[in-house]
Amino acid sequence: MGAAVHNRCQSCDASVELDATSCAVCGAAQDAVVTLARPAAPFASGDVLAGRFTIVESDSVGPLGTVYRGRDDDGSAVSIRVVPEALFSQQSEVDSFLTAVDALVGRPLLRVTMPLCADSANGAVWVAAPWAFGTSLRDVLRAYRAAERRLERDQILGVLQGVATALRELHTVTAHGALLPDNIVVTADSIVLAAPGLAACASPSRLASWFAQSAQAHAYVAPEVRAGGRCNASADLHALGALASELITGDAARASEPGFSIPELGHDLAEPIRALVSTHPARRTSALPLLLERLARVAGTASLPSYAVLPRPAAVSEARTRRLAAIVRDPRVPLQRSDAPMAIAPIRAPRRDGP
Repeated sequence: MGAAVHNRCQSCDASVELDATSCAVCGAAQDAVVTLARPAAPFASGDVLAGRFTIVESDSVGPLGTVYRGRDDDGSAVSIRVVPEALFSQQSEVDSFLTAVDALVGRPLLRVTMPLCADSANGAVWVAAPWAFGTSLRDVLRAYRAAERRLERDQILGVLQGVATALRELHTVTAHGALLPDNIVVTADSIVLAAPGLAACASPSRLASWFAQSAQAHAYVAPEVRAGGRCNASADLHALGALASELITGDAARASEPGFSIPELGHDLAEPIRALVSTHPARRTSALPLLLERLARVAGTASLPSYAVLPRPAAVSEARTRRLAAIVRDPRVPLQRSDAPMAIAPIRAPRRDGP
């Protein structure tokens, strides 16, 4: 399975030349461009993996590989993620990864799509997990940017509260390893972490090389991970600080700059965010409870939402997924509703004010 490395603009998703300094379509600067590897699709609609997961359609490509929509044999919606082959150079690394992911199976957590199964087929390493009906935070930010708008104060506080809460729960089991906006799903009533633990299960040196190809991931990756160190909870906290910086200022790297301050949200939040992106991992641990405490103080406990208060979406995505699933479904198996609790469609791009 060959892989061709090229760039995609994160503002408009157009192809960008490898040596380009800006997107020729929308003019976005190079720092808004992420390098991805798009492998030849190993699976097609109707393929069945591990005797239980049926591929419905290809959905998206992100920093941790290609994602397919699918269904489990009980009718529930699942994601099938094909992990980038660049993370493996030999079979022993594949075996080690699958063994590590297997240890996460059967550990369901709220607000986290923990793995259901991991295996390899057609030369591809894949991981199945529950499908989170919603849209990635990356797409939300892209839509707001395209509309020349920024998230509101309560939306920012709600996203940070939701991610931090889910992260604390995930850390009772494993580190995330790739806490990027691409792997944070916004639903109607919660923030859900996708692809948990997969990066932490990969070879540290391979992961560092892979992340080095992505300009947009750079600020999110802790210095020790960039240097080939293993992903852990402290590295996730660095990513949380970068996320806070991007949500508030539009630049994930801003919090690492001297004199970082956020007067629009109150100076109380700047201190824990600076600590989260510290180059000293030990400083980050105490910063998380401090961030949660000050988020509650800034917003007010009663008014702080546990999710992002974003424009309510239509149910188009849910209906489309169910319709596509019905195409490949065995007619003898009735349609189940086990995926209903997370059934929500992608958030639409915000409308511009005025005509």
